[in-house]
Parts: sequence; C-alpha cells; structure tokens
Amino acid sequence: MKVIQLNRAKKQLLARDENSQLVQQLYAEYGSALRRFIRVRSRLSDNDCEDVMQEVYERLLKLDDLTQKLSGRMDTVRNYLFQIATHILIDRDRRAKVRCRDNHVSEQDTAIFSSIFSPERALQNRKQLREIEIALAEIKTSHKQAFMLNRVEGMSYREISDALGVSVSTVEKYISAALVAIRAKVSPI
Repeated sequence: MKVIQLNRAKKQLLARDENSQLVQQLYAEYGSALRRFIRVRSRLSDNDCEDVMQEVYERLLKLDDLTQKLSGRMDTVRNYLFQIATHILIDRDRRAKVRCRDNHVSEQDTAIFSSIFSPERALQNRKQLREIEIALAEIKTSHKQAFMLNRVEGMSYREISDALGVSVSTVEKYISAALVAIRAKVSPI
C-alpha cells in the first residue's frame, strides 16, 4: 500500500515540475499579450491586472494533465489562456457585485465626512462667523459695502465701482483693507 502511495506522490511531484516549466514557457511567450488583453477587457489597475495574471497561472499549475491538454492544441494556447482570464474576470465581477463594492465607503472617507459635520466644527464655524461680523462692524462703511458686494453678492470689481461711483483700483483697496481687518480679528480654525 505504501509503495502505491509513494508512486502517486512521485508522479504528482513530477507533474507539478513539468507544469511549472510549461507555465514558465507560457508566461515568457504569452505574458505581455495576456496582460494587454486583461487591461483592455477589464480596465483594471496595474496591481489588479497582475493579480489576474497570477490567478491564470495558478489555475494552470493546478491542472493535473496540463501537458496533455495543451499538446493537441498548441496553435490555440493563447486562446486558452484568454479564456481562463475571461472566466477569472467574470468571477471577480460577480464577487464584487455580491460584496457591493461600489457602495463601499472607506474608513478614511468616513473620518473626513464626520469631521466636516461634527458638532465641534459647527461650533467653531459659528464662533468664526461672529468674529467676522464684529470685524465688519468695526471697519469703514465703504470698505464693508465693497466687501459685501463682492463676497456675498458676487459682483465683480467693475460692477462695484459703477455702483459705488469709485474707480476699480479704489474698490480693490477697499476689499483689501476689509480682508486685512477681518484676518486680524478672526482666529484661524
């Protein structure tokens, strides 16, 4: 009984060695074409493309009679590799759909989202808004008016100059002075 098991083990080791040599030859001959096929067919990243390539060769290594399967079809070996790659891509797609890959929100995105809308952030924003209102109350009326027309109403410097009856460079100076006063009074977040 032990002799039969040892013979089977030797045959399996020899078959694996033959398979690995054949797979290395296939990789050398068809690797670049297979990589291009996977990239075009699936639009995967380079790392994912390499993962698919590895899965193709892993499946080839697991076949018991790879030499016999490919010996009769040496003219269609490339098509056989493409067929295996296609099946792997289909399997990956199915797994991704089952796992709802597109609905996944990463931990990093959650942290950013939660920090933007946190109660602490809202409190800081209200405090900063109060500081801006106080700073605007303390500056000249013309500076405040130019600043509000530009930043709140969205008017251009030309439109503000027409509305206030001053030159465009004066509007620039008014807004610049308002910004300096606000920055001096408001603490950064």
